[in-house]
Amino acid sequence: MSNRQVSANIHFFSIGIHPKSISEDWQRQLIEIEQLAHHPSFVGVGECGLDKFADAPRDLQENVFRAQLLLAQQLNKPIIIHCVRLYTDVLRLIKETRFLQPAIFHGYNGNPDITAQLLKLPNTYFSFSARTFATPETSGAKSIPIIPPLRILTETDEDEMDSIPFVTNILAKKINIAPATLEQTIYKTFTRLTQRGI
Repeated sequence: MSNRQVSANIHFFSIGIHPKSISEDWQRQLIEIEQLAHHPSFVGVGECGLDKFADAPRDLQENVFRAQLLLAQQLNKPIIIHCVRLYTDVLRLIKETRFLQPAIFHGYNGNPDITAQLLKLPNTYFSFSARTFATPETSGAKSIPIIPPLRILTETDEDEMDSIPFVTNILAKKINIAPATLEQTIYKTFTRLTQRGI
């Protein structure tokens, strides 16, 4: 479950079945997610997705992810996607389910080729943390110049290096805009995404 404080009085959360946490009772967990989705602070389904290194078999991961795509579509909410080295499969499932809600790629690390494919979808967003910039070879960092600012989000991910201003400043340099401008753009995008269905 993800829980982020935006101001002193507003909290939002998302909840989903992470590919590394899939258990035999995932269908019961899905029902619980659907029940929690009626809470006024619920803003999306996730993290969920596919992970090449997760213990769960690939077909099971796909079934669980597909079910969560369908749930997010039904709820009219964004989905927050965890993807490790299986972007092509994630893209295939998004297309197969005809998913139309916003798809937010958490800790995005896709290469420019897959990024270009994902950008063809109408509601794809890419969230970056300090890990994106850990090494010069990071695929996600190479993709940043082709991503429109309106599709960029920032995040912290339990990393001491992570801070929103730090990540925003690096992103702004890479796309050649003022950090304050990018910060305002990200805030507007975040606000629009979290107010869906409210």
